[in-house]
Amino acid sequence: MIYELNHVGGRVRDLDASLSFYDGLGAEVVDRLFMTSSRVHRVHLQVATGLVELLHHEASDPQATYGLNHVGFMTDDLDGDYARLMALGYGEISSPRVAGSGQGRLAFLSDPNGVRVELLQRSEEFRVPPITAGPVHGLSYVALAAPDLDAAIEFYGTHLGMERVADDTFRIGADAVKLVPQAASSIDHLGLTAAEPGADTQDPDGNRVVFLPAA
Repeated sequence: MIYELNHVGGRVRDLDASLSFYDGLGAEVVDRLFMTSSRVHRVHLQVATGLVELLHHEASDPQATYGLNHVGFMTDDLDGDYARLMALGYGEISSPRVAGSGQGRLAFLSDPNGVRVELLQRSEEFRVPPITAGPVHGLSYVALAAPDLDAAIEFYGTHLGMERVADDTFRIGADAVKLVPQAASSIDHLGLTAAEPGADTQDPDGNRVVFLPAA
């Protein structure tokens, strides 16, 4: 069963610049390791209530695409959930395997609109209690591209088991996804709640961050 929206993540050009940006939002590093086989630095940051995964490859690649590019969900039955979603016709990216970090197992698939979805089964828990001392009070949602809105609603609401809390927003665990038909990229933006919302901004890789008033 899929039970948590665990993180949003992607590849970054300059790890120090990205860490500095998220530090300005009051984020804390909750996990950091170097995967020797792939020469990739992986960092999990907690921004208020949610996790952001930064992946920095030591080797340069002029063909690489940078920025947030996937959402990761926790499951207690990776093989069963993956097989179920494959049987429903969703796109296979990589079948269940041991994670490069050695921390459990994972698989990737594509949602109906091409958003990369990671399924994770592991024992480690990186999330810490909500961080509310900084300027950001919560990760309100991760905005995902959904040009075929009905298909996305079926995928996240019916097949991933997320609770529909608004016409375009689905929640599971602490965090939520917002479906955006006119999105500019697969991860359109992060919606963050703040006591004093400022102007929308971008991280060093061009990911949009939208500030929302705290309830």
